[in-house]
Amino acid sequence: MDARNSSTDQEIEGDQQPTESRHTLANEPFQPILKVLADLERHDPKFTFPAAGLLGLYRCLLEPCVSKQIHGQKLEQRIQIVKEAGTHLSKEGDGLQLRHDKQLFRLRFLEQALELFRDRVIRVLEN
Repeated sequence: MDARNSSTDQEIEGDQQPTESRHTLANEPFQPILKVLADLERHDPKFTFPAAGLLGLYRCLLEPCVSKQIHGQKLEQRIQIVKEAGTHLSKEGDGLQLRHDKQLFRLRFLEQALELFRDRVIRVLEN
């Protein structure tokens, strides 16, 4: 039960961080344009409002793309973790199979030795 709670806490913490990343990534490309808009407002204020409206629409279109990109990166990280776990389990399984095979070999060897011993004891008792 604690493992479930800790993983849920990690997911919540992980979701808070991408919000900041998403906000930063969504605003970063617009910094030069915002400077141009500030200059435009000083020189020709009547074009500032339509240009800002277009910028807002473009930003609304960019926001979901940034969110999907962040989600895709998180998904890739999780896939990599699962792949590494699978590789580890495969190696562990190979090691267990090798151990099992060695034990079977020893068991067969002991069975043969026991059979040989039994045959010799029977021959000694018969003589």
